[in-house]
Amino acid sequence: MQIGDTFYWGDGGHLWVVISDPSCHGGEFIMVNLTKDSFRAGKECELNRGDHRWISEKTYVSFGDAKKVGPKETVNLEKGIANGVIRTHYPMRPTVLQKIVAAAKQSKALPEEYIEFL
Repeated sequence: MQIGDTFYWGDGGHLWVVISDPSCHGGEFIMVNLTKDSFRAGKECELNRGDHRWISEKTYVSFGDAKKVGPKETVNLEKGIANGVIRTHYPMRPTVLQKIVAAAKQSKALPEEYIEFL
């Protein structure tokens, strides 16, 4: 996994985005998901059609659902990708990724202990 990678489970669902660099933190990284549900995600970071190929309408980054992933979980993600349970998508454009990371640093929903990874 690399910063900016995106993926989703199955035939749809939420797109997950790697927002920190695993090579800087012993293989650990933070990932967040995108949702159209502004109530669930809040409006700390709004994305729109054109920000990523997966996004077809106003979408929000759900910092409250962020996950810290370590080397063991990465192996499971890679196995899921290899067997088709998890599907990769186009990487997040650097400018959009910067917007997400900047919002994450200010987020009230992102667990504080995740900030050091950004």
